[in-house]
Amino acid sequence: MKFHWLNPVNSLAGRIFIWFWLVLILTVSSTLFLSRQLLEDTKIHRLPNNIVTQLQQQIKQFQRAESVDKLLRYLKRQQNLRWVVVDLAQNQVLTPDALPRNFDQNWLFELNQLNRPRLLRHNNMHLAGPFMLEIGEQTLALYQQRNMPSQPWWSLRGLSEPILVLLLLLTSAAASFILAISISKPLRELVQQNLLFASGKLDSRVPRLAKRKDELGQLGRSFNTMAERISALLHNQQRLMRDISHELRSPLARAQLVLGLTERQQDLQQLPRLKNELERLDVMLDELLTYSRLDAGQYQLDIHACDLVALTEDVLHLNQVDADAKQQQLRYVGPEQLWLQADSRLLGRAIENILRNALKYSPEQSTIECSISAQASSVTLNIRDHGSGIPAEQLDKIFLPFYRISDSRTSTTGGTGLGLAIVAQIIRQHQGKVVASLPSGAGLQVSVTLPLTQQPPTTNTDEHETT
Repeated sequence: MKFHWLNPVNSLAGRIFIWFWLVLILTVSSTLFLSRQLLEDTKIHRLPNNIVTQLQQQIKQFQRAESVDKLLRYLKRQQNLRWVVVDLAQNQVLTPDALPRNFDQNWLFELNQLNRPRLLRHNNMHLAGPFMLEIGEQTLALYQQRNMPSQPWWSLRGLSEPILVLLLLLTSAAASFILAISISKPLRELVQQNLLFASGKLDSRVPRLAKRKDELGQLGRSFNTMAERISALLHNQQRLMRDISHELRSPLARAQLVLGLTERQQDLQQLPRLKNELERLDVMLDELLTYSRLDAGQYQLDIHACDLVALTEDVLHLNQVDADAKQQQLRYVGPEQLWLQADSRLLGRAIENILRNALKYSPEQSTIECSISAQASSVTLNIRDHGSGIPAEQLDKIFLPFYRISDSRTSTTGGTGLGLAIVAQIIRQHQGKVVASLPSGAGLQVSVTLPLTQQPPTTNTDEHETT
C-alpha cells in the first residue's frame, strides 16, 4: 500500500503520528470542554404558572413579619429553602451568602425590571423570581434558590481553573512520556548491546527489540544479522588463518626436507620432487589469493552474454585427458545452447573445480554425469560422481575453505582444499546458489543454480549426450 508506513501497528512513523494526533485532539478537545465548563452559563426561562402560584402563597406568609430584620432571621432559619432578598429602593442584596461567589448580581437587578417572575439558571443553581413583598415602607424582591442535583464524578465544574489546567498538563505529559519511553527504551537497549559487541562480546544480540514489528524491530533484526555475519567472518578468518598456516607448512616442510637431502647427498634426483612441492605451493597461493579477493568482494566481474552449454563442454573437453587416465567417462545431458549473463572465465573455473573434484573422488571406470536444465527464470547445472559420497551432516561444510572429510576425501587425494570454497564464492557473486546432495545410489551431486537474466538469441531444447 502507498501509505503502509502510517500503519500504527507495524510502523513507528504511524505510531508517532497517531500519538501526537491523539495528544493534539485531547488538548484541543479539553480546551474547548474546559472553556465551556469555565464560562458562566446563565439563562432566563419562563416560569410555569403552577410554580408561580405555589411560590406566591409562600410569599404571603412572609407578610406577617414585623420588619425586614425579622424576615431575614426567619429565612435564615429555613434550612430546606433558601431565599435571596433584594432591597429595591437601594438595589442591594440583603442575603449575599445565598448566592455563589462568582454570581453577577446585576442579573437580579435586571430581573427586578420584569413584569412577572422568571426562572434564572446559573450553572447548577436556579433562581425563581422576583416576587414582590412590602414590609412597612420597604419594597423587597424575593427569589427562591434551588440547587440542581450534584454533578457526576467525571464533571469538572466543581474544580477550580488552576486544577483543571494542571490536570490537562499532567494528561498531556503522561501521553508524551509514554511515547518517549516507547522510543527511547529499545534504542537504549540497542546502544548497550552495540557497545558490548564493540568491546568484544560477539554474542551480544537484541532479542526483545527484534520481536517488534515496526522500524525499531527492523533495526534490531538488522543489528542481529550484522552481528551474526561479523561473528561468522571473524570466526572464519581465525579458522582460515589456522588452516592456511597448516596447509602451507606441509609443502614447505617437504621442500625443506628435499633440499636437505639434496644438499647432504649431492644428488639432483630429488629436484623433481622439490619442483612438485613448489608447484603445489604456487597453486595453493593462487587459489588462496583468488578466494580472498572473491570473499572480500574485490573481484570485478566481467559480465557478458555467454553460452553455458558451450562453456561446460569446453571444460569437459579440457579434462578428458584426466578422465581417460582413470578410464572414466564424462557424459553430458541437456540442451544444445543456453545463454545467460555471466563472467565466463570465473564461471568456467567454478565448473572445472566441481568437475575435477568429481574426477578425483570417483573410482576408475566410473561415469561423471553432467546435466543442464532450464526453468522459467533460472538454470541448473548438476555434476554427479559415483564415489563413496560424504556424510549427510557435512554436505554444507564442503564449501568452506580447507574443510576436510574424515573418510576418502582427505588431503592424501591431493588438492588445496579451496576448490569448492572458490566455487561457492563465484556462484554467490553471480547471485546464484550451489548445494551438494546425496543422490540415490552412491556418489555426490553438486548443483549450481543461476538466474536467467537474458533470453538466448537462439534456443534449441533438444537434448544430446557427449561422452
